[in-house]
Amino acid sequence: MQKVLLSAAATAAFSLTSFSAAAVTQQGAFIGINGGSSHYSLNHYNTNFNDYNDTAFGAVAGYRWVVDRPFALGVEAGYVDLGQLKAGQGYISYSYEDKYKGQALLLGVNGKWDLPHGFTITARGGFAHSRTKLDERVTYNNYYNNTYPTDHYHETSNDNGFYAGVGFGYDFSENIGVTLTYDYYGLKAHDITGDHHTIDVGVTGAALEYRFW
Repeated sequence: MQKVLLSAAATAAFSLTSFSAAAVTQQGAFIGINGGSSHYSLNHYNTNFNDYNDTAFGAVAGYRWVVDRPFALGVEAGYVDLGQLKAGQGYISYSYEDKYKGQALLLGVNGKWDLPHGFTITARGGFAHSRTKLDERVTYNNYYNNTYPTDHYHETSNDNGFYAGVGFGYDFSENIGVTLTYDYYGLKAHDITGDHHTIDVGVTGAALEYRFW
């Protein structure tokens, strides 16, 4: 019987120790930087794009409140540069190069769940005010006088969309943590695409967060 009690006590102590490793949930402000690989989906607008992948980076700041340890809920604001799409083609009489770039200001909510042994699960989502740009350069080949005139076209669209993301990370301390992330951005570009289709952008990457509590 004593062995059973000792075993139960040891199990309880281990459970409390595991929970204490997770119970770093605090209330306060935080800042973070993130980056990764972005992938655009814009097939409904222009199938001539041939490079849908680029590098994305961003920054965020916010504040979290402890709801019920080990869970905290907060608000955030930030900026993200989603990189660009590229297209290019050469013909006998001309060649062209297109670049489509996406950026967004973010305002949303975030949650953080502290798991045992310093591991974490995070989620975020909210409003994205996007600014998309399309730059096109067309070069005409004139073989008679060896001149190559070039036309430039620029279009910009400011629209409202949304974003959402999840992450799995590790806290090195109560102040510093890293997270593997996947974020989705549903953007609009009505002035460029001429329609209300969503431009899907997925970003797979990592985030570094510093907390001030």
